[in-house]
Amino acid sequence: MDFRLDDEQELLVATLRRFVDKQMAAWASDADRAGAPPDALGPAAAELGLGTDAVPEAAGGTLDGDAAAYSHLSRALRAIELGRGCAALAALLETNVEPALAVARWGSDAARDQLWGSLAAGEVAATVFDRRGRLAVEPDGDGVRITGTTGPVPALAAAAHALVCADGAVALVPAADAEIAPIVPSGWRAARWGTLACDRTPVPADRLLARGDAARAAAAEIRTWYCLNLAARAVGVAAAAMAHAAAYAAERVQFGQPIGTFESIARLQDENDTRVAAARLLVLHAAWQVDAGAAGAADAVSRARDFAAGAVSRATIDAVQIFGGYGFVNDYPVEKLMRDARAFEVLAGEEAFERVVARGPAAG
Repeated sequence: MDFRLDDEQELLVATLRRFVDKQMAAWASDADRAGAPPDALGPAAAELGLGTDAVPEAAGGTLDGDAAAYSHLSRALRAIELGRGCAALAALLETNVEPALAVARWGSDAARDQLWGSLAAGEVAATVFDRRGRLAVEPDGDGVRITGTTGPVPALAAAAHALVCADGAVALVPAADAEIAPIVPSGWRAARWGTLACDRTPVPADRLLARGDAARAAAAEIRTWYCLNLAARAVGVAAAAMAHAAAYAAERVQFGQPIGTFESIARLQDENDTRVAAARLLVLHAAWQVDAGAAGAADAVSRARDFAAGAVSRATIDAVQIFGGYGFVNDYPVEKLMRDARAFEVLAGEEAFERVVARGPAAG
């Protein structure tokens, strides 16, 4: 088995690493305080081809070929780097992929034209998973009507469209057809979170991607893509937390020596470095399975996301511990990272519970 990146992947990682280190990481603190992304994020994303990488070139995007050619492995490598820079900004830069791939896979020509044209023009789309059954779907001729409130969802407050995955329907809903209320939570503060409220919102047939059992299957696949990307970004945040902790431990001196030489601190760093490395391998292996269409891909993604969520939670808490009292001050980066970690555990459902539900009751 060859674990080496190919030339294109090496270039992707190197390019994103420069962007993260020189620009994105510098924006993170101010964006968190402001609860909004910097104005420079959009132009920088466009220059790097982010936001339209799942839109075919013929529709104004940067995807060479159709959706079947999309590489989730390359996306995972990218997301790890973006996660190192800022969880909130990474969420905005990654938000268009699921809607773009979903309309390519299941959407009508009208839905594709509408969404891809919007994304090519620089707008964003958000994915809404109604995991708690708060949205009711009722038939309406060849389409459906959606009623209820759900969220919060990252990027929704900035979105021109929402890809809504409810029980019995997967639909493309223009933001103008629903009520979207922006909120600023404690984590991913700059990610433009919002809640979605629908009052018998009509979804015509040409914007209804799937319904019934077909919708449930489509939503499960969309969720697999989404959770894989969450896991990759979590690895990046965990790696950033430990990098900050290592730098601080090397310069902070107590009793005449750097605290990084103390056995307890060294063990803490090493244990977290091991978890981050393991999470990265799990994520990349799961991405490879998704690209290969392997039968166990969804389970691999679920377990990678579960492990990565635990790794980022542990790494950020331990990074704050290494910083001591300074770790709780927002002048230092690890306080933000610890707040950001929680969303990786709860967005789109909790993995261990989801696996138990999917398995069904035990025989006996």
